[in-house]
Amino acid sequence: MTNETTDMITPWEAFIAWFDSVPLALRRQLSHVFRICTTEDTSQMAVQPEDSLGHFRNWVNTKDFPLRITARMFYIRSVFDLVICHHKEILTKNISDELNNNESVIPLSDKQWDEVLRSWATLRNSKFSDKYIHSWASWMIRLQKEAS
Repeated sequence: MTNETTDMITPWEAFIAWFDSVPLALRRQLSHVFRICTTEDTSQMAVQPEDSLGHFRNWVNTKDFPLRITARMFYIRSVFDLVICHHKEILTKNISDELNNNESVIPLSDKQWDEVLRSWATLRNSKFSDKYIHSWASWMIRLQKEAS
């Protein structure tokens, strides 16, 4: 095992750092749309976005074995790719509805969205790329086998 591998930031850590860097209103919306897109329980579609954020964080932070964590990272990445790439179609109505119900919420400007898109692309091409996630998973599986 090289120093590079032992100092490796995990895809999960990279995602959480990115997620925490985006505006709170967007984190709520992303979590909510993720929940709506991935749940089989249609009653979950009536949940408020702020409730979805806590639910999403709990699910993302659940400890598990390496293959399941890896699958979770790919799952998150796929849904977030869809939502972020189609944010204008998906989130515009949700944000407008939330504004009508809560005047303290400020909609994201185009410049903020440009930054989110840029930062997501940077994450996707580095610590959340196929190669990086697969490398991390291989390392974790090897460590798990050695510990057994």
